[in-house]
Amino acid sequence: MASRPRVLGAMTSLLRPRTVLLALLFLLLSACSSDGATTAAEEVVSAEPASDVPDTAPAIDTGGVATGSVEIDGTTIDYVTSVPDGFAPGDEAPLLLAFGGGSQTIGIASASVEGTYGPEARRLGWVVISPAAPDGVRYFDGSEALVPGFLDWVETWVTPEGGAPHVAGISNGGISSFRYAVQNPDRVQSVISFPGFPRGDADRAALPDLTAIPIRMYVGETDTNWIPPAEQAVEIFTEAGGNIELTIFAGEGHIMDSTRDGTVIFEQLESFR
Repeated sequence: MASRPRVLGAMTSLLRPRTVLLALLFLLLSACSSDGATTAAEEVVSAEPASDVPDTAPAIDTGGVATGSVEIDGTTIDYVTSVPDGFAPGDEAPLLLAFGGGSQTIGIASASVEGTYGPEARRLGWVVISPAAPDGVRYFDGSEALVPGFLDWVETWVTPEGGAPHVAGISNGGISSFRYAVQNPDRVQSVISFPGFPRGDADRAALPDLTAIPIRMYVGETDTNWIPPAEQAVEIFTEAGGNIELTIFAGEGHIMDSTRDGTVIFEQLESFR
C-alpha cells in the first residue's frame, strides 16, 4: 500500500498513486536529466511578442491528438494538440499549455500528450497544446521568447476560458512552465510542475509577481536534486502571500507513477476553473 504523500503548503486531498504505464512515456524517463536542475544564477531572456500572427490553420483531430507546425517570427515550431469531441476552431475551452521534458522534442511532446494529458483533457473538455523546442533550443534556454507569439496564434483558433492558458510541465517542462509564467504573469491562470521549479535567481526573484494565481508542484521522494529548489520556491511564494502546494510522493523518483496518467493533474486543474 502506498504511503500518504507529504504536502507542503495548504492541505490538499490524499492523492493515490497511478500505475498505468504507457510505453511511449519511457521517452520522458530517458530524456529528463539532472542538467535541468542547475540552480546557478542566470538572466531571464526577455519575451518579445510576435510582430505578426500567422494565418495558419491548426492541426486538430476532434476527439484525438494531432501534430502540426507553425512559423513564429521566422522560426518553425512543431506542436501537438489534443481537443475534445465536438470542438471546432473558434470555440471557447479551458486551455492547457504543456511543456515537454528532457530535450523537448516533438516525440516527447507527443508521448506526454497521448499518455498523460490527452485522455483526461478530452474527457473533461480541455484543449491541450504542447510545443516542441525549435532547433533543440529549450523553453528556458531562449525559445521562451517565442511563446507569447505562439499563444497569439493559438488564440486565433481557441478562445481560452478565463482569458489565459493554464501551464504545466514535466521535468525540464516544469522549469519551462515557471519561466513562461514569470515572464508573462498576465497570461497564465495557474502553474503545475511535476517536477519542476523556478530556475535561476531572476526567476525566483520574479515569483512574487505570480501571487494572483495558484501554483502546484509534485516531486518524488527519491528525486533528491529536485526537492530543495522546489522547497525554496514554496518558501519564497508563501512569504509573498501566494497560494502554493508541494506534494512529495513517498518512494517515487523523477518520473512519477502518481502523475503518469494525468488524473491528479486534471483534478487540480479542474479545481482552478
